[in-house]
Amino acid sequence: MEGAHDPHGTVAARPAGGRGAPPPGAVLVRKYGGSSLATPARVRAVARALADAVGAGHRVVVVVSAMGRTTDDLIALARVVGDRPDPRELDQLLATGEQASAALVALALRGLGVRAGSLCGDQAGIVVGGRPGAGVVQHVERGRLLARLRQWDVAVVAGFQGRTEDDDVRTLGRGGSDTTAVALAAALGGDDCEIFTDVPGVLTADPSVVPGARRLSTVPYDVMLELAGRGAKVLHPRSVAVAARHGVRLRVAHTERPEVGTTVAAAPLEGGHRVVGVAHERDVRLVTVSGVPWSFALAHLARHGLAPDVVVRWDADEVRFTVRGGPAEDVVPEVVGALGADWSVEDGLGSVSVVGTGLLDHPRYLAGTLDVLQDAVVTMTTSPSRFTAVVAADRVAPLARALHAEFGLAEATR
Repeated sequence: MEGAHDPHGTVAARPAGGRGAPPPGAVLVRKYGGSSLATPARVRAVARALADAVGAGHRVVVVVSAMGRTTDDLIALARVVGDRPDPRELDQLLATGEQASAALVALALRGLGVRAGSLCGDQAGIVVGGRPGAGVVQHVERGRLLARLRQWDVAVVAGFQGRTEDDDVRTLGRGGSDTTAVALAAALGGDDCEIFTDVPGVLTADPSVVPGARRLSTVPYDVMLELAGRGAKVLHPRSVAVAARHGVRLRVAHTERPEVGTTVAAAPLEGGHRVVGVAHERDVRLVTVSGVPWSFALAHLARHGLAPDVVVRWDADEVRFTVRGGPAEDVVPEVVGALGADWSVEDGLGSVSVVGTGLLDHPRYLAGTLDVLQDAVVTMTTSPSRFTAVVAADRVAPLARALHAEFGLAEATR
């Protein structure tokens, strides 16, 4: 996403570190998640909110996810037809979910008398690289989108997708619509991007696990990146990284209560030290590979897309490491088989993470974390911004609640 305007209207974003002057006719960029569009009534409610924005004098680019559980349903359908769907064809299929949402929102807007139209990622000028299911936005041809905005007041863009240089559809992976919205905001020169979802902002923990979780009024980019990377689902980690790189403020709010939310932006130069939140994951696996040099085994696995998360132990010809999410059992035999190595995968693990700033600057944070975790830890990593412990999956929820209480995160909205 580096670059500047060229004669062909191709823009990646503003240079990192600067706001830059917005182009003529700068627009409001919003994103609505799948839960906000799960029913026809919700689609119409979103359309009314967008019509209000137009009535207030804005032109709008709105990025939409697939309705409700559409993506899961399409994946399940693909697996009924073929046990291991071809990745390229799966991308072709999954992209239709967001395209359907975009067309429905545009139809609802037109029913309200608003000049609106829908665009797939390709039509919006989003060019991606990378492998199927894990595309990466390379640049945005903003001239294509600006041309549409001369015809419409609202451009409804299908999130989660774009086209490759050789004209293939490529999806960005789960949560990719967040990244679509931030990339478009950056490419259009906007300072802000609004993310509407089914929670009232960024919370101190997952409220379905920690009932006392509270909304955070502001979160620095680096802290949000750690929370998102360790299981907080409200924003996709890549969208936060793009926002930080290009100075796009994010505002996260509930679709039905947009007046209250969380702002994700740059941190003060000296932010002090504090715990901000607790994140968790339930899908962690412990992989053991033996019979080959450990560094060679890890390098080989990484080249085939199975990157180790935490290396637990290594010897000359054995290595144990964790991986997060994804069917490790499907990848390990296929990749390790070529090495002639032995392997095993242990399921039933998860992780809990304490996230904040300057966590190693005061002994209370690490000591308090260890007091709560005690003998539950399988392995643990520490850094100034995060402590992460791998634990048994059935202990994730009670430990998340205990850590949340240990650091007083439910006491006040921050």
